[in-house]
Amino acid sequence: MENYIIFDLDGTLIDSMPIWKNVGKDFLRKYGFEIPADLDEQIKRQTLPETALSFKEAFDIPKTVDEIVLEIISMVAEEYKNTVPLKPFVKEYLEKQRQQGTKMCILTASEPSYILAALERLDILQYFEFIATCTEMGLTKKDFTVFEKTMERLGGNKQNTLVFEDALYAIRSAKKGGFYTVAVAESTRPNDFEEIKTLADKYIESYQELL
Repeated sequence: MENYIIFDLDGTLIDSMPIWKNVGKDFLRKYGFEIPADLDEQIKRQTLPETALSFKEAFDIPKTVDEIVLEIISMVAEEYKNTVPLKPFVKEYLEKQRQQGTKMCILTASEPSYILAALERLDILQYFEFIATCTEMGLTKKDFTVFEKTMERLGGNKQNTLVFEDALYAIRSAKKGGFYTVAVAESTRPNDFEEIKTLADKYIESYQELL
């Protein structure tokens, strides 16, 4: 029987969450704003456009949401291009799955304009049937429909498709949609650790556990 895997990207395959954890603060500091105490909690559940909108409304930034998004992307793009690493043992796990005939894809809230450079540099693009983005689908991971549509495109069903995620809200959504979920440990989300571990069907500290 064929198996299928839908992978999140940031915090699941690549170790990029420290960049995102700081970029909102860096953006606000750039314009001389005080950093709200709950900023991390606020933005970890948001897409980039949602964060840009909240910044615009809360701080009265004289830019459009699209301009704020592009500015934040420009701040992280160089990191994706040059320094963001894979999480440990990712490539070994992807290779193992490819050899077993598993069909795999990426479903991400990030954008091709900066992630493709990282995927090419890290030499993992060849493992995936396609890369789906929430933006192109007009959905967020708060709606499990985004996982269903990605599964259908990949060719799987809910009995043979795994979802790999690191974010609590996405795991919660995938579970609500009836998917088997594998939670990948992410050190930037310590407050969500216990709930993620309880909610996910499987929790891993490292892909080495799956080899």
